[in-house]
Amino acid sequence: MGQSVKPTLAPKAVRAQRRLAKPEKQRGVVLFIALIALVALTLAGIALVRSMDTGNVIAGNLAFKQAALQASDTGVEKAFAALPNIIATSLDTNIPGQYFATIQPVDTKGVPTTINWATTVSDTTTVPGYTVQYVIDRLCQGPTPVTDIQTKCSSVASLGGGSKKANAPVFSSATAVYYRVTVRVTGPRNSVSMVQIILSD
Repeated sequence: MGQSVKPTLAPKAVRAQRRLAKPEKQRGVVLFIALIALVALTLAGIALVRSMDTGNVIAGNLAFKQAALQASDTGVEKAFAALPNIIATSLDTNIPGQYFATIQPVDTKGVPTTINWATTVSDTTTVPGYTVQYVIDRLCQGPTPVTDIQTKCSSVASLGGGSKKANAPVFSSATAVYYRVTVRVTGPRNSVSMVQIILSD
């Protein structure tokens, strides 16, 4: 009887058969690195969105502040219109929320510290969305009534006028006293602008 010959497999086929019979142990290093990269990209995207949002907020706030500064012109005009009547009727008398007959102390920014903005006359109709307030204080040292304008008040010396001809009459004007107008404008997002101007009578 002839011997049966057992078929032999080629070396490559043997290796493939072993892999099928016993799979190699899986390692998740690539998955771990991919997750770390994904988290890093997500954080970078969030930071980029937040920085763009912050830039838009800052630009918007600057625009609101600039608009509030422009609205302060309304307060200056109202103070300019009210000053002649104040001089004529209440020169040495305080008008609450509008006028001080003497110079007021100021803070480091030059804003009078005695102003109570909560009770100051405000205008919300002229410039929609903005509250415009103003206060006038006469730049004279107290007490009232102030009679010595030359030494007690910030003023401009009287100027001579008239003809330049020899022995011609010379005209002199009364001393002009200075008034400080402080305007406060409050707008959207609590934007606040302060403006000061000096007027003379």
